[in-house]
Amino acid sequence: MRQRVVAFTGISGVGKTTFLVKFANLVAFQHVTGGSLIATAREAAPDGRDAMRHANLDENQRLLIRGFALVRDPTAELIIMDGHVVIDHGEGLTNISSDVFKALEVKVMVHLEADPARVARNRSLDTSRSRPGHKPDMLAQHQNMSRAHAQSIAKTLHIGFHVVTHDDVAHLVKVLEGEG
Repeated sequence: MRQRVVAFTGISGVGKTTFLVKFANLVAFQHVTGGSLIATAREAAPDGRDAMRHANLDENQRLLIRGFALVRDPTAELIIMDGHVVIDHGEGLTNISSDVFKALEVKVMVHLEADPARVARNRSLDTSRSRPGHKPDMLAQHQNMSRAHAQSIAKTLHIGFHVVTHDDVAHLVKVLEGEG
């Protein structure tokens, strides 16, 4: 069996987990999140994930890789890592190194995008999370920067890169079947 790891990225509040819940109705996969991987390696509760954006980025990346090794299901044909390529710590964005995605053996990079007003609304309605508040024009810039960095990572790793929206669930199934 050939296992494939897909990095499913996008800015905070874009709806990655919501998209993947719909995707799970069409394809079986192991779903892991960057925050849960870091929490697993740190042996901490995953509900403290919002504070992670303020923690040492190098340490978080090391923990993410370690957490992935701990939870990776060797029997899963497809693993989707729901996470970020840029971290918004409230004072700008910091890029995640392509080395992290290389260590996770990512074979495909997918970037989810949505209307920035929808992202702003998602963030304001989700009271369980503490995210930096930004207006839609700033979120549009962040989304563009995230897409550019995700594409750069894919180019560096010589892997596929795809942009999807919430309407592309069935399309992503076909894309990933073609990447198999």
